[in-house]
Amino acid sequence: MDEFDVIFDDEEIDEEDEIKLAEIYKISNKLLKLLEELKSQELREATALMIIRELVEDDRLLLGLATKMLQDISYGFEDDASYVS
Repeated sequence: MDEFDVIFDDEEIDEEDEIKLAEIYKISNKLLKLLEELKSQELREATALMIIRELVEDDRLLLGLATKMLQDISYGFEDDASYVS
């Protein structure tokens, strides 16, 4: 699980959860590839928003994190190494 070692370096992950996490990662990569292949910009935007909505649902913490991340991306802060969110 090299791709998750950096994210979860301090947390011990159950083997069953690690398998689920790997499957989610694989499926999400495939989903993003399909999303990029859509020709219509409007469809890509609508689909991306639909995915975010499904992931966030009623979880206030996830909503806050998604909002902050989108703000950082829209203002270009994710490219600034000195910026701390």
